[in-house]
Amino acid sequence: MRVYLTGFMASGKSTVGPEAAARLGQPFLDLDRLITAHAGRSIPTLFAEDGEVRFRELERDLLRRTATTDDLVVALGGGALVDDENRAFAKEDGLVVYLEAPVDTLLDRVADDDTRRPLLEDDTGTRLPRGEQRTRIEEMLDERRPTYEAAHHTLDADRPVEAVVTDLVQIVTRSSSR
Repeated sequence: MRVYLTGFMASGKSTVGPEAAARLGQPFLDLDRLITAHAGRSIPTLFAEDGEVRFRELERDLLRRTATTDDLVVALGGGALVDDENRAFAKEDGLVVYLEAPVDTLLDRVADDDTRRPLLEDDTGTRLPRGEQRTRIEEMLDERRPTYEAAHHTLDADRPVEAVVTDLVQIVTRSSSR
């Protein structure tokens, strides 16, 4: 079974995904990493040089390629399923699981990592101050919430990774046996 993990940036998709895949005996794929490998550039560079529209085109094309592998756990980018066609594809082609985390948790996680996140930067590529990051996260979550809530399952990702992984594996196992 193909499992598509969705959720806002820093919700834990790239952390939970590999551990769940290992427990399920399936390969793991991080769609953002696949995009950077395919494009030969980082996501911030893609955004800066080609814009978000081109990034989303690559994301759409590479998401479709996941259909060639039957059993796979895929961490999607936070905005991948905002696109209606991507969302329909993932829901029809696999099991979509939303990793939900509160704004404060997301804000703490993005503050604690060194990953460049173009959607939390200004036009010059400078990370926004924390208050502006909070506002941007809240606005983006409000916009994306209907997309995330359309997932087959929602997991509370504001818990230890092992607990989230255990719940995810249980969901996948139950869904596979149907």
